[in-house]
Amino acid sequence: MACVLVFGAMLVFAAAGFGVQYLLWPSPIGLSSFNALHFEINYLDHGFVRRALVGTLFQAVPEAARTNAIVVFGWAVIAALAALVTAVLHVLRRRMSGDSLRLLAMLWIAAPWTFLNFGYDFARLDQLNLLLLAVSLWLVYRNRVIWLALVSVFGLLIHEAYLFYGLTPVLAYGWVRYRATSATIACRRLALPIVAALTTLATIALIGRYETGRARLIESLEPRLANPNHNALNVWLRSGLENPEYVVARLGQGLFGALELVAMAGMVLVTAAALVGLSYTNDRRPDPFLLSPLAVVPLFCFGIDYARWAGLIAILALVVVTTRLLDGKFYVQHGRHSAYLYGGLCLALLAGPLGTVHALPLWGP
Repeated sequence: MACVLVFGAMLVFAAAGFGVQYLLWPSPIGLSSFNALHFEINYLDHGFVRRALVGTLFQAVPEAARTNAIVVFGWAVIAALAALVTAVLHVLRRRMSGDSLRLLAMLWIAAPWTFLNFGYDFARLDQLNLLLLAVSLWLVYRNRVIWLALVSVFGLLIHEAYLFYGLTPVLAYGWVRYRATSATIACRRLALPIVAALTTLATIALIGRYETGRARLIESLEPRLANPNHNALNVWLRSGLENPEYVVARLGQGLFGALELVAMAGMVLVTAAALVGLSYTNDRRPDPFLLSPLAVVPLFCFGIDYARWAGLIAILALVVVTTRLLDGKFYVQHGRHSAYLYGGLCLALLAGPLGTVHALPLWGP
């Protein structure tokens, strides 16, 4: 019964986030046009361009049914994430005190950067890649390096930012696990996934841009998307090396206020401090896996989705802590400060979803 309640609560929060997104940015298709465009770009019409794997698969869906298929797919991914987290919490129920388990469950269920934000940022490819991250961590645990290499390639083809929020934590986890036996063994086991990932990234960097130009790209999307999201089109028209210049230009235009930047930087610093503090509390020095959420920091130089990057760091921190609890490396006990954590989380609920570009869309511009 408890598992059903946890699973249902996650879907309820996702639905609330979806409702916020629709109320703030109403769309005929019911979801962000930016995210929807990622289901239309494909290898068949646009060549080998970045982020086109999912769009290629969706070409098998008739045009008339594609929007509904995207909605079903988005909810299926959220439901799969909810089921995965529910199963993990069920496993941990005998390894943690009741208070600590409830706190962890509340963080997964109700934090502004988890399911509430999954619904708000509905059908974002990151959510699919978070599933691949979980699969990859299991593959490392089971020492299935060939499958790990394959899943890593899929993650990068789905979204190249998987390098920062998926592949790096997975490799760090593999290094920490395998190095315990031998550094040589660790290098040997991780060599294939690294080579496969580097080859994929090099290919994306060299030929991942749609060279034909904006007019042809828009034409290729008709009649399915007569007025595609023009900001999203830049994803396929810019090279990766041009992104930092774009970010600097947008910052120079005053895209973010000073207070908002300080708040998001503070969130990242607090997350890092919490991870380090939790490690020392468990009599362990911080290791590469524990610090791997900070691998997302370079994305602040490559894209303007600052709230999204901060949220990815926070959710990766939850992934790291939960994985350590499953491994038996962390033992979180109920402390006198838990009441403050519960109170802080309840206050955070009033803030709504974390957002994507700007933080806290319920209260921001």
